[in-house]
Amino acid sequence: MINFDARLSRMKDRRQGTREIALLKAQAQNSTASPYLDYRQAEPYEALTESAAVKYAVGAMAEVAPDSTRISIEVGERVAKTLGDMLETRGLNNVSRLQGSVPLNIHIEGHSDVDVLVIMTKTVLIETPMEGSYQPASDTRPIEDQLKELRENSEQCLKSRYHQSEVDCTNNKSIAIKSPSLARKVDIVPSCWYDSLEYQRQPHESHLRGVHIYHKGDHKTIGNQPFKHIKMVTDKDNIYSGNLKRVARLLKNLLQDMPEGKHRVAKALTSYDLAGIAYHMDELLNVSKVFTLALVATTRAYLEYLLANDDIRNNLSVPDGSRKIFNDKNKTAALNVFSEEVGALAFAIYKELEPLGSTYNPRILINKRIEI
Repeated sequence: MINFDARLSRMKDRRQGTREIALLKAQAQNSTASPYLDYRQAEPYEALTESAAVKYAVGAMAEVAPDSTRISIEVGERVAKTLGDMLETRGLNNVSRLQGSVPLNIHIEGHSDVDVLVIMTKTVLIETPMEGSYQPASDTRPIEDQLKELRENSEQCLKSRYHQSEVDCTNNKSIAIKSPSLARKVDIVPSCWYDSLEYQRQPHESHLRGVHIYHKGDHKTIGNQPFKHIKMVTDKDNIYSGNLKRVARLLKNLLQDMPEGKHRVAKALTSYDLAGIAYHMDELLNVSKVFTLALVATTRAYLEYLLANDDIRNNLSVPDGSRKIFNDKNKTAALNVFSEEVGALAFAIYKELEPLGSTYNPRILINKRIEI
């Protein structure tokens, strides 16, 4: 039996920080702040006169407070500008872009880490046969050597600028900065532009421009299309009134609240994969906001459908089409865990709405009106 009161407490801590941290902040501003009060802001899902399972489902689908997201973006951009200016003085021209869950607004923590691409501009990787018009690169070294230079200089600059902070350079793809002067942890990802044929044909469509990320340990590059992913997910989310992102957040919260054994298996499906699964739900996302619990029922049904249909599941691609979602067997095992967790949530809500019922009926969730 799932303890949804405990899950609500953990979710509150993720979204707003712990009660103890909020109290310390309140006491810093007012010495008479009471240790018996919770100074965190109440969120709309908490005001529902519904059961804990219903509150958890609605809260798990809700976006983090916009102010928290704004702070995350501002911190990421500030660190990127600081680093970018320092690199420019060393002759390493660059631009920066945010990637990942924060700009996509499917992050589930109020103090989410921010992923920032630092992209060198002097050399561009180009898919051939080339259709665009390009000048020969001034630097003829292999791209891996150029990105190694960018990575090494980024590490030096960040250690110099944030010398009283924790600058972790051990990750192969990113440099992590934790600082008392920063409200968020920031991950810097050295990279270069990659102009695919698709982008060369439509250079006005900036989201089609890809990147290659530098892998420090293997001294190689890894292709990625973060901006295409963000645009495709956001465009379809707009069609379905925000429901695609609600489902992605629901799955991500469920992952965080799973028991350790289940979490170990389920984490094989990344945030990128979970957004991709939600992306392919299509008309199952066509749910009115006032019937938001219907998304729990339709997500349950879709995950069961994927488990029962190997061909459909194995041919499901991430939104940008760059790879299959279920590209190794561990992800199918992860899907099974997610299906169990969503099923348990759906049944718990059903039992709370229909106490005398014994056989799960999705219509009970689908027809439940939630005013928030």
